[in-house]
Amino acid sequence: MEEIIQSFEVTKGKKSGDLLTEKSDDQKLKIGFLACGYFEYWRMYEGLREQVVQDMETIADRLSQNHHIIYPGLVETLDTADEAGRRFKHDHIDLLIISEGTYCPDYFVHQALGHLADNIPLICFASQAHSKIDFNSGYDQSLRNSGPMGVIQLTGGFRKMGKYEKYESVAGAIDDDEAYEDIDRLIQVFTTIKNLRNMTIGVVGHVFRGMYDFNFDKTAVTGKFGPHVMDINIDHLMNIYEENGDTDPRIKALCEQSRSEFTVVDLEDEDITRSARLGIALQDLVKRYKLNGLVLLGQHHIEVKANASCYLGLSEILSKDQAVAVTEGDVLGCILSKVLKDFTGHTAFYGEWEEMDKSLNAIMLLGHGFIDPRECREDRPVYIKPACENWGFEGNSVGFESTYKPGPITMTHAIQDTKGWRLLISEGELLDTPPMSINESYMIVRVHKPVKQYFEELMHHGFSHHSIAAPGHVGKQLECFARQLGMDVCWL
Repeated sequence: MEEIIQSFEVTKGKKSGDLLTEKSDDQKLKIGFLACGYFEYWRMYEGLREQVVQDMETIADRLSQNHHIIYPGLVETLDTADEAGRRFKHDHIDLLIISEGTYCPDYFVHQALGHLADNIPLICFASQAHSKIDFNSGYDQSLRNSGPMGVIQLTGGFRKMGKYEKYESVAGAIDDDEAYEDIDRLIQVFTTIKNLRNMTIGVVGHVFRGMYDFNFDKTAVTGKFGPHVMDINIDHLMNIYEENGDTDPRIKALCEQSRSEFTVVDLEDEDITRSARLGIALQDLVKRYKLNGLVLLGQHHIEVKANASCYLGLSEILSKDQAVAVTEGDVLGCILSKVLKDFTGHTAFYGEWEEMDKSLNAIMLLGHGFIDPRECREDRPVYIKPACENWGFEGNSVGFESTYKPGPITMTHAIQDTKGWRLLISEGELLDTPPMSINESYMIVRVHKPVKQYFEELMHHGFSHHSIAAPGHVGKQLECFARQLGMDVCWL
C-alpha cells in the first residue's frame, strides 16, 4: 500500500511532509586559509621562503586548534593562487581567512577569489613574524614582516572596486594570542549567522496585545536573520498535554527534582504538579516539532488552558539546552537569545527595562518568571514561589526568583522600524546587591553613563521594552553581527 504523506497538523509527531525528520543542529564552519608570499623575493634572499612557509604554517596550525581549516599551502605564484581557489571551491568553504607572509600582489588573491562566491565572508589578517621592530635586522626580515602592507593594499582595492564590502580585519603577530582570540570571535559571528538559517522557531500564540514594538513580519525576519518561524496552534500543545495525562512518571520526577534543587516557598504540591505537567508537555512539543527556539504567549492563553504557568517548563528547556525560549510573542528576543548564547556561552536572561537607581547608577532588568538555574548565583538559594502575576490559572503556580552571578554583562535587542533594522548594544556590570524578595528573577546592572540620561537615550533610540542580557562583554561581536546583516548599530 502506498504511503500517504500528511502534514504535521494531523500526524501528531509522526513523520510528515512539512517537518524535518531530524532536528537541525548547529554546525562548525569549513574555513579556508589563503596564505600568500611573493616568489620574486625568494631569489633575492636565501632562506626567506623557508621562514615564510613556517610562519604561515604557524598560523594554520593555530587556527586548526579550534576550527576546521582547509590550508592548501603557501600561495606564491599565480598558478598556486588559482589552485588554492579551486580547492576552496571544491571543499565548499563557508569563510576565507587571508594573510600574507610577505607583501604579495593583490591580483594573486583575486585569482583565488574568482573561484568563490562574490559574497564569501572574509577575514583579512594583517600578520607579521615579529611583535616588535628589530632595529638590528636586515631587509630580509623587513620583507618577512611586510604582509600588512599587502593586506592593506588588498582591502584598499576592495573598497575601490566596491567588492567584498563586509570583510572583517584583524592585525597582530603570528604568535599574538589576542589576535587569534579576535579571529575566534569573528568566526563565531559567521558561524552563528550560518546556523540561524537552519533554526526553526515555534510560536504558540501571538504577540501580547498591543506591544507594537514586538509585532513582526515573518518574511522580513527570515529574510534578515534566517530562521523559519513556524506557527503552532495551541491545540497541538494541549493534545500533548492530554496524551501525557496526569500520571506520566516524568511529572512526578520533575516535581521531586524541583523540590530537591530549589527552595520552595508558599507552594503546594498540587501547584508544582500542574506546572510540571505543562512543563513536560512543552518539552515534548519542542522534541516533536524539532524546534530550536520556542516563543509562547502564556497570558490568558496557555495558562488558562493548562491552569498553570509556563515557567517551570521553560526553565527546564533552557537548563537542558533543548531550545532557546521566550514569552509574550517576542520572536526577535528569541533570536537574540540564541545569538548571545553563542557569543558568551551562557543562557541569556530574558528581562525588561524596569527601574533605575541613581545612587547605584544602575537599572533593574525584571524577568518573566523563568530562568536557567545553571546561571544563578551559587551562594544563594534559587527560589520557586507563587508566580508574581496570574494570567488565568486558579490558585498559585510556579515562578522563579533568582539572579545571575555578578560581573560584566551585555544587553541587546533588535527592532525593525520605518528606516530599516537596528540593533541595540549596551555593556554594563551586574552588581552584587542584596537579594530581593519579589517572586521574580531580576538583574541590577550598573551602566556607563548617568542612569537618567541612559533611560532618556534608550527612549530616544526607540527600542523594544525587553532586554536580552548575558554575562560577558561581547559588544564588538554584536557590532560585527549587525554589520554583516546590514543593520544599523545603536551603542548605549
